[in-house]
Amino acid sequence: MPSRTLPPEHGDAKPLVSKPLSAFTRLSKRVSLYTPPTHATTPSPPSDPTTILLCSWLNAAPKHIDYYASSYMRLYPSARIILTQITTAEFLFHSETRRRADVREAVSALLAPDQDNESLLVHALSNGGAKRSFAVAGAYRELTGRALPADAYVLDCAPGIPQFRRDVHALTVPAAAWPLYRWLPYMAVTLGVVCAVYVAVNWLPTWVWHDLVWRPTLGTNDAGFFPLSCVRGYVYSKEDRAMDWKDIEKHAAVAETKGYTVRRKLIEGAGHVQLFKGKGGEKDYWDFVTGLWDLGMGGK
Repeated sequence: MPSRTLPPEHGDAKPLVSKPLSAFTRLSKRVSLYTPPTHATTPSPPSDPTTILLCSWLNAAPKHIDYYASSYMRLYPSARIILTQITTAEFLFHSETRRRADVREAVSALLAPDQDNESLLVHALSNGGAKRSFAVAGAYRELTGRALPADAYVLDCAPGIPQFRRDVHALTVPAAAWPLYRWLPYMAVTLGVVCAVYVAVNWLPTWVWHDLVWRPTLGTNDAGFFPLSCVRGYVYSKEDRAMDWKDIEKHAAVAETKGYTVRRKLIEGAGHVQLFKGKGGEKDYWDFVTGLWDLGMGGK
């Protein structure tokens, strides 16, 4: 495989653009598209992805999403990047039908007339990103009758099953810097919602919260949405306070029984959606991602 120039170390990284995500064109409220310049000085290898579907985590700030986007711009300079985002309200209260409608512009971008020979890498971060990637796959299937034509699927800190303490942490992190008059009502609502979800998931029939939890979790292991030819990599950490690593490993084991080619990467000393800061640093993290892509392209 050709050697790659990996992104610089996080602390020394310089953004490719002055403002986070400013290189993206907004297609809708939650979908944006980056189209690489046509005057690239060095042609990319034909084995590189032509499109990257980057599904960000819950309430992700643009400056944090930009790290992943800029890294992909460096790794695969000729690839388009379709970015999807998600908020707490969309995650908790939108039906699967509504979530698919929210990402229809992503499907339109995937089906653009000039993308006949598309090769697709999907990178989903946390449960929010996994839910968005499943919605894209569902919308794609509804429109075309086919599974999402992904060659590799990175499940980063995902998927997990609701747990009270972890869910409270995940939902309250974005509000940590808010003023007290906003933080108090948000916390009250968050605790109420987390309690309701915990009771529903652990004590009620699965159909009660099917759209919220079980449909996306089970759907990402369904060949009708993600083909068996799509290799998948699970990258996760035991130090992740928002996601239980044992849930992720269980999901990976089920994927293997379904017939998927699976790779796992347990990173030491890393927090939620910050696995590039763990033991081994950015090189170790991105080597896993690019290695998974090369594995996915190996049969082509």
